[in-house]
Amino acid sequence: MRAFFRQLKVRQKVFALIALAMIGISILNVSSNFWLATKNPVQHHLSVLTPLLHNHKNHQLSSEKWLQHLNEQQDSFKVLHLAVYDINGELLNQTSDQFPTNLNQTHLVNLDKDAIVIPGPKFTIMANVMPQVTEFYLLEMLVFSLFILFFGLSLIYVILYFTNRLITLPIYSLINTTNEIAMEQNYSLRAQQFYPDEIGSLAENLNYMLNRIEQDDLMLREEKEKADQARKRALELSKKMHDTNARLGFEVKVRSRVEHKLTDFQHYLNNIIDSMPSAIIAIDHELKVTQWNKGASQITRITRDDAIYQPLEESCGFLITHLPEITNSLEKKTINKVERISYTINQQTSFLDLTIYPLDDTTHSGAVIRIDDVTQRTQMEDMMIQSEKMMSLGGLAAGMAHEINNPLGAIVQTVQNIRRRLNPSVNKNIEEAQAIGINMDNICKYVESRGIISFLDNIAQAGERASTIVNNMLQFSRQSPKRMQPQNLHHIIDRSISIARNEYSLSKGYDFKTIDLVKDFDLTLDEVPCIPSEIEQVILNLLKNAAQALQEFKTSKELDLNWYSQIHISTRKQNSHAELVIEDNGPGMDEDTIRHIFEPFFTTKEVGMGTGLGLSVSFFIITDHHQGQMRVQSTPGSGTRFIITLPLQDESSANLIE
Repeated sequence: MRAFFRQLKVRQKVFALIALAMIGISILNVSSNFWLATKNPVQHHLSVLTPLLHNHKNHQLSSEKWLQHLNEQQDSFKVLHLAVYDINGELLNQTSDQFPTNLNQTHLVNLDKDAIVIPGPKFTIMANVMPQVTEFYLLEMLVFSLFILFFGLSLIYVILYFTNRLITLPIYSLINTTNEIAMEQNYSLRAQQFYPDEIGSLAENLNYMLNRIEQDDLMLREEKEKADQARKRALELSKKMHDTNARLGFEVKVRSRVEHKLTDFQHYLNNIIDSMPSAIIAIDHELKVTQWNKGASQITRITRDDAIYQPLEESCGFLITHLPEITNSLEKKTINKVERISYTINQQTSFLDLTIYPLDDTTHSGAVIRIDDVTQRTQMEDMMIQSEKMMSLGGLAAGMAHEINNPLGAIVQTVQNIRRRLNPSVNKNIEEAQAIGINMDNICKYVESRGIISFLDNIAQAGERASTIVNNMLQFSRQSPKRMQPQNLHHIIDRSISIARNEYSLSKGYDFKTIDLVKDFDLTLDEVPCIPSEIEQVILNLLKNAAQALQEFKTSKELDLNWYSQIHISTRKQNSHAELVIEDNGPGMDEDTIRHIFEPFFTTKEVGMGTGLGLSVSFFIITDHHQGQMRVQSTPGSGTRFIITLPLQDESSANLIE
């Protein structure tokens, strides 16, 4: 039996032990049931009740008497209720209504589980009884239960014994062996193999692994000895290398100092070159860039790293047209200059002066190109030229106004004389008419019927309008004193509007008659210290620009019936300043245009349509001459608003502008 269990696997051993336990429990269960069946006290007690019914003295007892008689004659049962039936099964009498009227009808009523039927010689009794167990029966039950408990504990002990011997003991043996190996690092130990099952296979594999580890450990010890020997040799070599490195370190330190000084000197030269306002570009004989300072990066928008050792035509494309001058300087060792080169980048045009210096070094052929940004100087020269043109044009306009004034005065005076000669209230006119035989009243009727009076009114109105135009031209072109005096800003605005309506309406694209001009003046505004002619010039520039923008925007709004050209002019007082706002509902401007709008020579108009000086001069007049502010607000498609702020001062504080 022991040999059989040793050959089984672990799961088979567990299964066999459980099967044995189940078989033992089944045997105990069958034995107890059989014993209980043989020792049933109920059947034994029923045999005691039957003889009591066959006593002929008791045949005529009632149900109550039978209940008392049966309880007195025996102590195995306690009779609770009963019923007496005749030989045919009919109910004679009963102690309770729970019994059927006929024994054949027992299936029709719910009888108690303790109801019994006892047949007699000439009658039958049905009773509800409660069995009473005897003390001896209880003792037997207790002894038998203790026997079952002892037998079960013995069976469990046997199962645990075999489980410990067949399974737990081999496992603990493996655990002890592995713990000893882990603590002592002794790989010569081997695990004991108890049985040829899974645990035995695990022990066998562990022993095989320990054999391999022991061999590897032996090899590691040998390699460690070799490593120790190699470490000793390495220490000797390290000492020699340390001495060598010390000598090399001294040499490197000396060389590092020299390189540091050279680097500092190179940085010093680069800083000198970068600090120059001009762009400095050095090239070799192959026209490749060898030096590139910050000035060159600012002009070309190309960094030093992207330009070094690249062909000159790739780094500075605008110099391609001047390669002959550069080549001439390299070959003939002469200095060449090129002035006012036009250069455009990011839609911004600049003017540059170019100077080419050849290198005197005979070993390295090359040249240095210096580029100076002369845009501001060029713009100032153009502004001076434009200013001279404007002064000449002002003098010409003044002369033309004087020349027009003479025939205009004659025309207006002649119209007045004609009206006086046709007046019937003048006695001289009546006398002369009678002298030639004509009635003065008839003459007046003829003149009125032919509309001659309305013709004369039109001539007078045209003369007055022409006179207003001439006076405005004289006022605008007259050299005003450069002293700021308190002026009515609203009168200056009205004169500027009148000039714009009469002057610019003659030029194509500036017809103010089609523009709705809205004025919103603050009548409480004080007089503003200013130079009237300069403020008129600023307002005229803004009105001219607004009219041209509206004329161009009008073509894109032809289908929009709700849109019409409009310029809104308003004034108001802001603390100690007067604010003038000129706003239109034209195309507006983007952020890039707003950023450059006050720069000289910046224009969004086509070539020949504008000089780009109007707004820059206006900005200079407001900010420099009048110590005010001029700013612009605009959104594409929503119009443009120019806001001019002028300080309010007393007449005694007027400043003289040199």
